[in-house]
Amino acid sequence: MRSVATPESANLGLMLMPSPKKMQVTQQHLVLPENLQVFMTGLDEQRQSLQFVRLQSALAQNKSLRSTTLLKSALPDTSLLHIVVSTNNIKKAHHLLPQLGDDESYTLEIGAQGIHIQANSVVGAQHAVSSLMQLLATAEGGRLPYLHIEDAPRFAWRGLLIDSVRHFISVDTIKRQLDGMAAAKLNVLHWHLTDDQGWRIESRAFPLLTQKASDGQYYTQQQVKDVVAYAALHGIRVVPEFGMPGHASAIAVAYPQLISEVKDYRMQRHWGVFKPLLDVSKPQVYEFIDTLFSEMTTLFPDQYVHIGGDEVDPEQWLGNSNIQTLMNTHNLKNGHDIQAYFNQRIQGILNNHQRIMMGWDEVYHPKLPRDIVVQSWRGHDSLNSLARSGYQGILSTGFYIDQPQYTDYHYRNDPLAYDEPVDLSLALSSAYAFTIERLKGSDVHGELLIMGKGAEQQVLIKLNDQHHKIAQFSKSYSLNGKQYSLVTLDSWMGPLEFEFALNGGDSSVLVGNSRYPLMLKENLRPSKVSLLQPLTSVEQQRILGAEATIWSELVSDDNLDLRIWPRLFAIAERLWSPQSIKNRENMYHRLEAMDDYGANVVGLAHQRQYLNGLSHLLSPTLSDAQQQRSLTFLLALSSRLEPAHYYTRHHIKYLKSQYHQGAALNDLVDFLPVESTAVRQMQSAFSRYRAGKTAALEQVVQQTLTLQAQLLDGQQVLVDNDNLTHLQPVLARLLTLNVMTLGVIESCRRQVTHPPQAQAQVAQQLRSLQNLQSELVLAAVEPVRQLYLDCQNSQGTL
Repeated sequence: MRSVATPESANLGLMLMPSPKKMQVTQQHLVLPENLQVFMTGLDEQRQSLQFVRLQSALAQNKSLRSTTLLKSALPDTSLLHIVVSTNNIKKAHHLLPQLGDDESYTLEIGAQGIHIQANSVVGAQHAVSSLMQLLATAEGGRLPYLHIEDAPRFAWRGLLIDSVRHFISVDTIKRQLDGMAAAKLNVLHWHLTDDQGWRIESRAFPLLTQKASDGQYYTQQQVKDVVAYAALHGIRVVPEFGMPGHASAIAVAYPQLISEVKDYRMQRHWGVFKPLLDVSKPQVYEFIDTLFSEMTTLFPDQYVHIGGDEVDPEQWLGNSNIQTLMNTHNLKNGHDIQAYFNQRIQGILNNHQRIMMGWDEVYHPKLPRDIVVQSWRGHDSLNSLARSGYQGILSTGFYIDQPQYTDYHYRNDPLAYDEPVDLSLALSSAYAFTIERLKGSDVHGELLIMGKGAEQQVLIKLNDQHHKIAQFSKSYSLNGKQYSLVTLDSWMGPLEFEFALNGGDSSVLVGNSRYPLMLKENLRPSKVSLLQPLTSVEQQRILGAEATIWSELVSDDNLDLRIWPRLFAIAERLWSPQSIKNRENMYHRLEAMDDYGANVVGLAHQRQYLNGLSHLLSPTLSDAQQQRSLTFLLALSSRLEPAHYYTRHHIKYLKSQYHQGAALNDLVDFLPVESTAVRQMQSAFSRYRAGKTAALEQVVQQTLTLQAQLLDGQQVLVDNDNLTHLQPVLARLLTLNVMTLGVIESCRRQVTHPPQAQAQVAQQLRSLQNLQSELVLAAVEPVRQLYLDCQNSQGTL
């Protein structure tokens, strides 16, 4: 076989995601027969049947292989496809429940003798089938390349958190995500089942939890067992989360006597952080928890149970006389100490039930045993600190997919990331303090340090109380007599692109696609540089992996898939594949294939939800021809739109008093894909133009002209449908943007330099097309604006 330099280079022509750990490919191919005999050993009948169904769905997607029939064979010598789980692991092979630390490795060989899969566990064999399915679905001419794959995951914990509380998610939707997770080689469903807005699981020991605090929307114990069994069949563990001692409003409604401030509570309909806390001084609270876990562990056999533990507001505790006495008795100084006392008690209860405790960052306390697992939403600083203290952790910061974010931002995020080396010998050139003004919550405070000069210059940025990080200087430009410098940095908010006006202009920061105002001033007393240090090899072993999270404030059954897929394939690759596999363009190339693969082979609903969402905006009185014409118009309109990134939409809804359980999620923005493929292609064309390929702009011109014609021809649609009239200002802005896009491209082609005042006017006109108060973003504004500034200015330094 022809060896290749890296798995990534071998995968350039193949549509595999996640990329394998090791792969060799040749130019030879295997042609599949009409009747494909399959021999399996080491898998029980149920798992064998599942693999048949999965493989047949992949064959059906490929036009060249649709007539291929799978035939089960008991004779290995006459079979072309062999799926073998090592006979030394048969007992493990028939073990129904996946566990942390299972051997998930496999080999996949395609050659003249056929297709051979070898694994040490059923989970490994199923991962191999997932890879084979991708190869089958995308094989040109129905031919599979000769190849050899040796594969195993980089991290043992690769999960997805689904919040079923804020909006209830049906069992069918949960199972569909499990299908997708198996296809992406993820292995943990973290099921968020309780929170302030509801209790979503049947408890026979405490029936009032669902009678009073669920609105009738909860999973029966039989449904839970069904989901757990379905997940196990697909090689996925289910870790339940029962939030305590905070996020306890639902418990307060059902059993107010367990709360630190005993009174009548009503169902909490709004989103946010609320006051009710379990009373840590009452014995009956621990009796409640013990009984609850005794019941719940019969439903969830996994060894881990998540207790939440985040966002505890200690107000009720500090105002409770019994808890004050408890504090004096046990020398507890503050709310964190009280929570640590509570967590120690809970850990003991879970230990008695043969379970290991998990929780969010706030549960960490040095008095807790080191076998607990801490899930970090506070980022690498917190996660690394935990690992250095001897605790196991998983990362979720940077993988919050309920936030619209660009896929490459998630793809760059790594549980074991640490900052590039900083040359501390460089002299400090200048220092600035800045404030990012958010729409809701506390402002973000930061520091900009410019070290050295010229080619050796380094830029450091510190956000809030985190470490300094190296930021990437992109370019400088002059506008209306002011000098602006573009600096990029990934953060917990998303990818940041700062426009620093160091000599008195208006500074701002782009968070994903949403531009926030930024106050900048010189800092005469900068803080000492503080850097995130790399972990030792022993400490790295304590980082078990990561979980993506889909919180459901703005998510329902109708758009859940649209928010998760296909992005989750890229996140899965970050957790499975070697760290060295990180080419952005190759990732997006494969992700486009995974988009269709997920919809057509796996059965995910993201493409269907997009079209259904647009269709539901149309008047039911329209004829079929009018419906089709209207849908075509909406597809054109939405092609260069994106939902506002980060938590911008959440904050806007809060300001409009729409941040609650009853707010409708039925607008265009609720059914838009997270990122516009058309705009990404536009950005790619602009990059090629900057690299000297002047013809790259022609494609953008033609696409923009076509789009403009479609919008002008169909704009009556917004008048004919009452649900769409509010989009008329969006259409007007997009029409203006298209005209300006063509004008910018023409000025670049002709190398026309405008006077400073005209430059400022064009830049401001483009900027004015996007308002931070809008949930809909014209995603092409910033790429066009940057192209214009590039054409009008030469590159510079800070």
